[in-house]
Amino acid sequence: MTRAHFVKKAQKDYPESGIKKGDSYWHWAFAFGPKYKSKTQPTRSQLTRSTFLSTVYAIEDGISDRFKECATSDDIESGIDELISEIEELKDETQGSLENMPQQLQDADSGQLLQERIDGLESWVSDLQGIDHDIDEELSDEQKQERIQEIIEEIQNTSSGQ
Repeated sequence: MTRAHFVKKAQKDYPESGIKKGDSYWHWAFAFGPKYKSKTQPTRSQLTRSTFLSTVYAIEDGISDRFKECATSDDIESGIDELISEIEELKDETQGSLENMPQQLQDADSGQLLQERIDGLESWVSDLQGIDHDIDEELSDEQKQERIQEIIEEIQNTSSGQ
């Protein structure tokens, strides 16, 4: 992963990035690639060239937004199902990449890396499926909100292990 650098005041305008002289901004570059600039701090998914890692980071970083509006157990269950669906789709793509490799590469480091990624995604799905998302209806509104926060934190603490 490349590093992002923060600039307090731009010395000139960068109209392609919407940055004006005096604005603060972030910049980063990959080896032998162009320099990227942004007024907002780049996300982890922007700081990697790996399609797989970019997708995993985007899923992980989007968890809090996905569950922000959840108010019931059904909302949480729906969000978990959507999350699992995205992870399963990535797992299927990775499995397809592994199966399309020649047998010699499947047995080599690159094949082992893909298998580790597949195993990590399967474990992530299993962890998500094991989360108890029931909310007791007899709880007060405040207690329900606390329970929802506990569930969301448990979801955020699961990860692909990548």
